[in-house]
Order: sequence, then structure tokens, then C-alpha cells
Amino acid sequence: MKPLFKKQIIVNNPLAIRKLANEMMNHIRNWNSLDEEDLYEFRLIINELICNGIKHGNKGFCDKKVSIQIEEVDSNTLDISVKDEGPGFDYSHIGRNNHKRKCLEELESGRGLMLVNALCNKIQFNKEGNQVRVTKTICQK
Repeated sequence: MKPLFKKQIIVNNPLAIRKLANEMMNHIRNWNSLDEEDLYEFRLIINELICNGIKHGNKGFCDKKVSIQIEEVDSNTLDISVKDEGPGFDYSHIGRNNHKRKCLEELESGRGLMLVNALCNKIQFNKEGNQVRVTKTICQK
């Protein structure tokens, strides 16, 4: 795999997150000519993964890092990896209906990752649950 982007950040400021997402999107635009739908999906995936790492993984602590990496699998496929310094979570429920959840906070938790899962070819987590790697292939038009 060919690395396209790699960075570690220590921040939970929305402006810095937006700047990072824009930087990542510029690398993706340089990698391949994408239509508006693909650009939208990549931006959504990136924002969701970064925000999850900061908010849920690092619990918003300003002194914890989030590591981001984009790698080219082939001319139509990218891997995006985000790792936080949190303890991780039980990812086994992602993509499954869990009717046992009762409180509103639990119902809303995980929706972003389910959306990311729907937009990507593959979603994988490390054993600890503090790193996610998604694979996304664009459609050639």
C-alpha cells in the first residue's frame, strides 16, 4: 500500500478538526478525480472517524492524540485509519440491530459508525477497539 497522508493531532477544537479534514480531503482529491457524491462520502467518513476518536475515544481530553493515516490500496481504493489513545470499546454490535438498548444516549451512540460502515467496503477494529480502519472503493464512471 502507498501512504498518501499520515498525521497525529492533539486537539479537540472544531476549527482545527475542520482544517485537518480539509487537508485530508485535498490529499484524496489529488489521488483521484472524484465526483461530488464520492467527495461527500469521504468527507463524512473522515469527519465521523476523527470526531469519534476525539469525543468517544479520548473523551475530549486535550492532551490525548488521534493518529490518522490514508493509504492507497489501488487506483480506486483507499484505506483510512484513525486511532485514539482511549481504552477502546466493544465494537461487536456495529451493524447489528440491538433492541435491548433503552436510553436515548445509547440509541444515538454508534449511529455514525453504522453510517460509515454502510458507505465503506469494509470496516475493521483493532483488538482493543481504539483503532478503526475503513476501506472505500470509488465507482469509476
